Amino acid sequence: MNTYPQYIKAYCKDNHFKNQYLKAFAGFFSQPMTMKELSVATGIDRANLCRYVRLMRLAGIIAVVKRTYCSITKHLANKYTTNPELFPKNLQLTLFDAREGRGYE
Repeated sequence: MNTYPQYIKAYCKDNHFKNQYLKAFAGFFSQPMTMKELSVATGIDRANLCRYVRLMRLAGIIAVVKRTYCSITKHLANKYTTNPELFPKNLQLTLFDAREGRGYE
């Protein structure tokens, strides 16, 4: 049974990259971590993780939980998660009232 999302089918023609993508998804799902932390934990190259995170962001299945210092590099980095329960709540409802501005007079 082929359960890969359409965007991953189009991007990853090789099973090796599909497996890496799924391993990255599972790693971010288990607990929020930076790309470098996941790279060290799974052995996936960080350049590949950047591509996978980009694909996940375009699909809306990953979110930045917080910006903190990486435990490996000691630099500021984003902690990502694919667990929807940990996604941050959007506190900004709208920037402008829908009735203000052009076309709403």
